Amino acid sequence: MRPEFILSHEWIGLEVEVVDSRNKCEVGIRGIVIDETQNTLKIRTDRGVKTIIKKGRTFRVKFDKYVLRVSGDLINFRPEERIKRGLLILKRAKGVRI
Repeated sequence: MRPEFILSHEWIGLEVEVVDSRNKCEVGIRGIVIDETQNTLKIRTDRGVKTIIKKGRTFRVKFDKYVLRVSGDLINFRPEERIKRGLLILKRAKGVRI
């Protein structure tokens, strides 16, 4: 799977880490995404389940054999909308074939 498809891929089950946030207490939270809504990711951590707002955060995501940094602003949609919008973003990007 190519890394550019992260925007249109299902995030539940992926390993993520918050690497930048306005709330500095969130930086370093890592675990497995267990649920996703329009505005949040629920992450199972060693210390329980944490709900993290997507907007204004940057996530490090393990995707296939890649480790990617993704702005939460790019995924701040309902999961089904994000998948469609991710494909549109890829179609508009130069040099990316779907």
